[in-house]
Amino acid sequence: MKTATKMTTLATSMMLLGLSAGSFSASAVELSGDITFTSDYAFRGISQTEEAPAIQGGLSLASESGFYVSVWGSNVDFLAEGTLELDVMLGWSGAINDDWSTDVGIMRYGYPNAEIDGSNFWEVYGSLSYKDLTFGLAYSDDYYANSGKFYYIYANYSYALTENFSLDLHVGQNEYDDSSASYLDWSVGISTEVLGAGLSLAYVDTDINGSYLADSRVIFSISKSF
Repeated sequence: MKTATKMTTLATSMMLLGLSAGSFSASAVELSGDITFTSDYAFRGISQTEEAPAIQGGLSLASESGFYVSVWGSNVDFLAEGTLELDVMLGWSGAINDDWSTDVGIMRYGYPNAEIDGSNFWEVYGSLSYKDLTFGLAYSDDYYANSGKFYYIYANYSYALTENFSLDLHVGQNEYDDSSASYLDWSVGISTEVLGAGLSLAYVDTDINGSYLADSRVIFSISKSF
């Protein structure tokens, strides 16, 4: 597959750059995971569940050198066109110094029971973080439903309000080949941890007009890592 080959080559080059930040050697691997219940699965500002709840979970196998492979899944609701999302990621993350860190990789978005042509697609991604501020970029050579080249440019910031509560800010620009489809998404949320579970409440919105799936909403999530 020509697209998959291009994306894999890009991701491999990005991860090889990461090798210069740390030596690659045989090291212990660690398995971790998480499970989440959310009142609505909003992906880049747009509901993937017809504004209904979702149960999500992931597993990640990571080495001390920073390389990882992850799988993640969620129920979705595309009316008659799919009920499951299953994603696979291969990447490298690590600290540059005490304040800076990075994360790069390749990701395949999969919808096993969807009948939409081009529903499965690839992205390469990268982010650079300074303390609690993160800037990121994702790129797909052929985005969802054969919509062509796509860029996602975003920034996240987490500010500690108190010892237990954080203010979480996000803004992202979705850039399509067809500029008339491009849009902005953003969110403002509060998160905390209670009895080992993560709780968050977020206001999510976009500048898309005329679509109830992209309207403003408040989303509650509870998650548990293991």
